[in-house]
Amino acid sequence: MIAPLWVCLLIMGMSPALLQAGEHETFGPSDSMPGLVTGTVWALGKHPSASRLPVFKNAEYCGTSLPDRSLLVDHEGRLQAAAVILEPVGRRVAVSPERAVLDNRRCAFTPRVQIVPAGSAVVLKNSDPILHAVHARLGKETLFNVGLPSWRQVTQVFRKPGIVAVDCDVLHTWMRASVIVTLSPYFAVTDERGHFQIASVPAGFYDLVVWHEVLGKNTKRIRVSTAEASVTDITYAMR
Repeated sequence: MIAPLWVCLLIMGMSPALLQAGEHETFGPSDSMPGLVTGTVWALGKHPSASRLPVFKNAEYCGTSLPDRSLLVDHEGRLQAAAVILEPVGRRVAVSPERAVLDNRRCAFTPRVQIVPAGSAVVLKNSDPILHAVHARLGKETLFNVGLPSWRQVTQVFRKPGIVAVDCDVLHTWMRASVIVTLSPYFAVTDERGHFQIASVPAGFYDLVVWHEVLGKNTKRIRVSTAEASVTDITYAMR
């Protein structure tokens, strides 16, 4: 009979920089008995009041204002749309590129936050009847800037790891998205209740890196080994 799985979490302080790769031996994702890491990301303290962003162009379709979705926290402090990545400590793991979609829908990028393995192809779409653009930057470097009328689709490959900021450069100043390109196959984005789940994680030490577009980075070092999964909470202090 197979023994149950467990996750023992041990806080070890701050990790190296997000998505940093070391010169270590590479292991496949299934080299050992996998574990399950689940948890909740919290933003506790004083939250800013909900606000709306003015629309300067295409107001006849988009409306005169749209809600600011950069910081989504429920009444208990659970944080939505936080990126969670498990970075193996002392080794690299193989990643398989995926195919993802970044849509322009109802005058907003959808999804606003997503994670893709390095080398993934992202289809850029426009589901609106108005002109949009997708301007992607990695730091100060422009990766691409493409116009998207409603009839056009473009596929871009995201090769460089890091946090890619996306804007719409046709005076849609309220539109933002983030594509986190990772060298790890273990990741998730928190749902509307701040929850995340990462399955099939081999035993070992990991830096659990959480990133949010407003609150920045928060990190724990954890140990994953064979027993039942347990929940870990990650907390941002709001001031």
